[in-house]
Amino acid sequence: MLAEHRDAFLKVLGSMAVAAALGASWMLPLHWVGPALSIVLVWLVRIQGKTWMRFAVALSYYAAGSIGLVRGVAVFFGSHAPIWEGAALWLGSATALAMGWTVADRPWKAALVLLFDALVPPMAFFDWMSPLASAGFFFPGSGVWGIGLLLAVVIGLGRRLDWLALALLTLLLGFNLLWFRPGMVPAGWRGIDLDMGPAVPNVQANLARHRRILEETLAKGRGARVLLLPETLETDWAGNAWAIQQAVPRGQIWLMGLSVPRQVGLLTDSIVAFQKGKAPEVLFDSAFPVPVSMWHPWSRGTGYVDSQNVGYRAAWWEPVRKIDGVRAWASICYDQLLPFVWMEALIQQPQVVLLTNNEWWAQGTGIPLVQRNTAWAWGRLLGAPEIEAENR
Repeated sequence: MLAEHRDAFLKVLGSMAVAAALGASWMLPLHWVGPALSIVLVWLVRIQGKTWMRFAVALSYYAAGSIGLVRGVAVFFGSHAPIWEGAALWLGSATALAMGWTVADRPWKAALVLLFDALVPPMAFFDWMSPLASAGFFFPGSGVWGIGLLLAVVIGLGRRLDWLALALLTLLLGFNLLWFRPGMVPAGWRGIDLDMGPAVPNVQANLARHRRILEETLAKGRGARVLLLPETLETDWAGNAWAIQQAVPRGQIWLMGLSVPRQVGLLTDSIVAFQKGKAPEVLFDSAFPVPVSMWHPWSRGTGYVDSQNVGYRAAWWEPVRKIDGVRAWASICYDQLLPFVWMEALIQQPQVVLLTNNEWWAQGTGIPLVQRNTAWAWGRLLGAPEIEAENR
């Protein structure tokens, strides 16, 4: 009896170690590793015989992959933010996601957990590193059908990996290498990376920052037709919009990430199109801005700046827009981590995906790599090329 308990304990410890490695693999600079290996989590959970074992394995996966939240929260909110705030968000989200896997003692239940976490609030609001993203690696270009195929594979998984499963894996890898070719970025479209950091509460410094944004964009955008710029570079005040509009060369379209005032205490994290001779147009709003720091409907702001507790509104649905004759869809910052937002793209089948980010707050945390690798996997599932613009 003692030997059986010892063996079971060693088994779950080994599974937890492997699950933690799978979660951490999302932070590697190789796009395919995290998404491709994440499907192994389903099998690791399935081989556990007890509820607490399934929970422990899943918790190891999510905690290891989202460890960057601890430091990222402190950087985002500033040095005054207590470390426990980041730790609470980290362990809280990992625990909530792990709870669902406690019931996954059958393959069909594992498939339901994947869909539940991806689509049902509040789990859907922080479903990082979802194994659903592995559909982009194994079934590239298949869109919604790829999700169905992946769920069929999950339902077919037994407790033992047999030769049939290995043969199927080999076949899928061969398909990836020999058949699939990603789409081409539209001619003349370009993403512009900037090193501007955040805006600061100093008028002169922000004016200088504003001029640098325009100068660098003009220099890096020569010869392009459509330029994508990073997320929330500035606030969409009339003076800012007028200056940007004047700077845009004739024949170019600038897609600039701006915070757009909607009402007192509420902004949207948006992409605004600027073109000579046309009024600026808000094309995209973030489906779900970063919870707590940006999206906090329980705490309404009194103005339009951070010191007045300004919040950001969630758009929930991100429609495809036609830009210069091309059907484009945007995924703004935190949206790139969430399966429910990517499923909106799968339904609409855009020709190109626009990715905008701010990285200044998350450098050194691993979060940007998790985000980038997730976007790679879902873009691959769509079969659409991706254009990215980052502000560091």
